[in-house]
Amino acid sequence: MGGDLRVHAERYAMAHEGRHPFTDCRIPAGGVLVWGADEDWHFEHTVTAITESMRLCMARYDVEWLDLDIDAVRDELAYWIGPRFPAEAPVPGSVEWPAPTGPYADAWQRLFREADADAVLLAAARAEELLGLLFTAAACRHPGSPTVFRCVAKEFRPSGRRAFYGVVVDNCIKGRPDSA
Repeated sequence: MGGDLRVHAERYAMAHEGRHPFTDCRIPAGGVLVWGADEDWHFEHTVTAITESMRLCMARYDVEWLDLDIDAVRDELAYWIGPRFPAEAPVPGSVEWPAPTGPYADAWQRLFREADADAVLLAAARAEELLGLLFTAAACRHPGSPTVFRCVAKEFRPSGRRAFYGVVVDNCIKGRPDSA
């Protein structure tokens, strides 16, 4: 993918009031984690891994996060951290895999630059597991409907508070999200 991450982030920021794609993916990624995680999951690392997988996938397919295929997002981070020949492996924070900017960039740094390899692999495995569960739930509940985030993420805006996204698997029927 090379410099495409940087170019995609610059285009995205121009179209979204200066926000980085990682920033916009963080809140719905948190919704995925809250929906599917149980027990003692490391929240920050897992949500950062989901967010990064979404950001990488957005750049690969040049789509908004709402139009990302959940199955593609599930596999994206594995492409970046999976075992490869050393010359081919992108390094987080390099030109090929630039760090995000914005309010959640410190969480990215803590996982991808400061944590050990085992912590990164564990976070990626947990992200892959949650996204796999979400994909399966969406595909089983609504066969034939697209398995994109638009169909499972619902924005909630409590009065006087920031908006957040929750996962509502029953939100999409025959490819069209409910407007309610």
